[in-house]
Amino acid sequence: MGLITPNDFQSLRALYTAQLRYLLSTENQIVDGLPKMIDHAEEPQLKQAFQSHLQESRVHVQRIEKLLIDVKGDADDKKDPILTAIVGSGENITKETDPGSVRDAGLIATAQKVEHYEIASYGSARDWAETLGLTEHTQILQQTLDEEKHADRLLTEISHSANPKAQRESRSTAAA
Repeated sequence: MGLITPNDFQSLRALYTAQLRYLLSTENQIVDGLPKMIDHAEEPQLKQAFQSHLQESRVHVQRIEKLLIDVKGDADDKKDPILTAIVGSGENITKETDPGSVRDAGLIATAQKVEHYEIASYGSARDWAETLGLTEHTQILQQTLDEEKHADRLLTEISHSANPKAQRESRSTAAA
């Protein structure tokens, strides 16, 4: 969730609100970063998955903004240093690999790291919303969580063809 100290949150509601702010930052970073990943991906199926998730992420931003306005009156985000680090590792992959299937395999891994982080974050937020009696929030967060899980499953499916292709290309490059 970001770097916090033990005294930052004195109530579950404050913790929940902070989680929403981190999630908004997460989604905003994804909206900013996915176009670069789309540009760097070679596999058409991967490009399409990234494009679809970009559209979903824009909707996720709107949903979280709505939830934040509901609980605190505004929709400001709080920079999420964990996601910033994950995005940075993806940028390193594009710098350190040539275009092709090896880069695609690295982009898939980075995207799945993001998805897993989002799944954990949305799952916690959903549980806290439920505990706080925020029924509409719980439903919205569950819907978003389901979409994140679907994106992760799709990336896994794509990796089943992308990873062997990357291995084949690695062998042919090493043999040359």
